Amino acid sequence: MKEMLMDNSLLVSLRQYRPREGRDSLENFVTEVFAWLLRNGSGTRKAVLARLRDTMPAGQDFDLPRDNEEIEWSTQARLGSRRPDMQATWPGMALIFEHKVWSGLGDGQIMRYRALAQEAFPDAAVRVVAITASRHQHSNEADACLCWSDIYDTLEQYLGEEVEATERFHIESFLALLNHEGLQPAAPMAHEAILYFPTAGKLPQQLEQAFTPLAARDWPVNGGYQAVMKRLRWGRLGIELHRTDAKRKWSPGIFIGCVIDGSDHTINHRIEDSIKLQLILDFSDGLRPHYPYIDSYRVLKATLAEVTQHSRWTFYDHSKERHPNTFHPLYLETPLLEILRGSKTMEEQRERIFDAGCEALELLQHGGHLDKLRDECDVVA
Repeated sequence: MKEMLMDNSLLVSLRQYRPREGRDSLENFVTEVFAWLLRNGSGTRKAVLARLRDTMPAGQDFDLPRDNEEIEWSTQARLGSRRPDMQATWPGMALIFEHKVWSGLGDGQIMRYRALAQEAFPDAAVRVVAITASRHQHSNEADACLCWSDIYDTLEQYLGEEVEATERFHIESFLALLNHEGLQPAAPMAHEAILYFPTAGKLPQQLEQAFTPLAARDWPVNGGYQAVMKRLRWGRLGIELHRTDAKRKWSPGIFIGCVIDGSDHTINHRIEDSIKLQLILDFSDGLRPHYPYIDSYRVLKATLAEVTQHSRWTFYDHSKERHPNTFHPLYLETPLLEILRGSKTMEEQRERIFDAGCEALELLQHGGHLDKLRDECDVVA
């Protein structure tokens, strides 16, 4: 019994840990400690599995193991030709985990894990889970995605209950590790921002380089619009489509680009995880008291909410916020990273941005409601 307890101790488990060539040793270290906590703390295990189940999309949730069902937790165990970071199996269920800190998921990595797991566990339901440092590392291929900050929150919430002293000590030690590595809920100066600033600091200039030639392209929009490149202003950078046949150029105006700093638009809560490509409907000051009550504007909002449901674009009605910026009420947005993923040259990236912008314009003009809105804005003017 004494030998079993010793073999299962945290320090002995970490002594057996070996960094893998080509892998971030921090990822492996965090994985080993996390797996040890899950093996040895029943409350920890229940809290994490419950959070994971609740994160699953509709139809993909699973039954938690019964108290008498033994869960096998393994790390770096072979799965066909691969070695996922962690696996948890119990009768009828197999959870496959891929853990990342600051590195990204490999192309097709999640899909390969799923295929191998279904082959290895033919009688079990298989779910593949990604746990990463930030949400922009997430993949739509995973059944569920969490951040280490989500794990931190889950365990911190569990500590608010009556927790046995030894388990409490172990959890607090793990939370201290996450905190030390910048994997806790966002700090004022995030570790990730410091780590990537030398590269990310160049992003505004690179976006300007991508967008500037696009002002000369033929954007598929009706109604006498002219494309104008706008450098960083009001926290955003990209193409503004102005009306040239009306008293007000924003009646409405259309912006296609990226909001880098959402303070002016009051949308920082929308861009805290990643930069998005956005189409924004803009209204001149003289129209702000009137456009919310224009029939075609209300119909346009309802149409955009409907036609974006099965697209990669998210419709966002900013007027519903407590403190909206009424110059810029309607948004279509999609993660810029997903548009550019796998691209290698500026020309390829520029073309992808243009194609995505044209796609958003098509959604905006669906049903002809934008045309009617322009006409009604002209009457108000």
